[in-house]
Amino acid sequence: MPQFNSQPIRERARELGRVGLLTGTLLGALSLLQPATALAQEGALYGPSGVSPMAVRQGTLGSCYFHASIAAVAKVSPGSIKSAISGDARSGYKVHFLTGPDEVVYPQDIAYAHEHAYDRSEGEWVTVLMRGYAQRALRHSMVEAVNRSTTIPPFAKPIALNALEQTGPLLLAYDRAVRSVVSQDGEMNKATFETQLNRQIVALGVPAAQAQVVGGLLEQGGFYEAIARSVRDNGEVFGAYRSLGQGGIPFNVLEALLGTAHSEPVTDGALAGQLRNLHAGGEAMVAGTKASGAAGAEWFVPTHAYTVLDYDEGTRMVVLRNPWGTKPGPDGVFRLPLATFQQVYENFSYSAAGGKG
Repeated sequence: MPQFNSQPIRERARELGRVGLLTGTLLGALSLLQPATALAQEGALYGPSGVSPMAVRQGTLGSCYFHASIAAVAKVSPGSIKSAISGDARSGYKVHFLTGPDEVVYPQDIAYAHEHAYDRSEGEWVTVLMRGYAQRALRHSMVEAVNRSTTIPPFAKPIALNALEQTGPLLLAYDRAVRSVVSQDGEMNKATFETQLNRQIVALGVPAAQAQVVGGLLEQGGFYEAIARSVRDNGEVFGAYRSLGQGGIPFNVLEALLGTAHSEPVTDGALAGQLRNLHAGGEAMVAGTKASGAAGAEWFVPTHAYTVLDYDEGTRMVVLRNPWGTKPGPDGVFRLPLATFQQVYENFSYSAAGGKG
């Protein structure tokens, strides 16, 4: 009977043991590294203060309605904001609004916004939401234009709507094309826009079928006009520094993130009850000033949107914050008597959806 030599097996076992020990050490190191990397990425996304109204700071654009609304949502339902953003800075973020497909935001779009000082908030989350919201506004206007069109053949409408309702680079191509041609007043030239859109479609690798549909839509009556109107109404989020559009009112931003929204004049009888709800912690609220009424006051900016942070019913004082993060003071927070608030502010928008999140 041949003798069995166990030496090679013992040596192989020791070798495997060393490999196993090394592998275990590496895996252990990786397990420690991955959470650290994830935490670093989350820190870059949300900044040192996390999702907080005080972290929101408007940039050089006149986007007060957007920034004041995001700060209001951050106060009442930070979970809604965190659940709306997925992905990472390397491969791109996805922004999920309560209706419609996800919008895609890539690192270069975040960098572009920071380079042009569109947003000065802590972290990247406000910029990500801003770019996602801009794409959503374009998508809505284009879908509406297709549905209303009398020149697009009926058989072509489902094809066009299918292309416009998909998550992917198509809406990003539109967003980038708009930003590259929009004037400071929110106006665009159609031929220049179409040239830039074609360049972005190629650069982003938009599928040929979608690109063909887009080319056909631009030639249909009313389609480009719908895009141009959406840009004028929301010009600030596209880089139109002097845009006068107010289509992107807080109502739209609150509804996009919380699902429901209401807008009322400050003279409405519902104001007192909504302010009490705000104090109880279940409501996001934004208010807009009149064109005049408190000239010279340190806190006053005409036709400007402010986040309503709190209300003290005992003293009848309203606590507000300027999304600039300044004027007045270092953080933009100030208090006004309710009577002054009703005299100087014109309207308020609110949403009770989302809870405290």
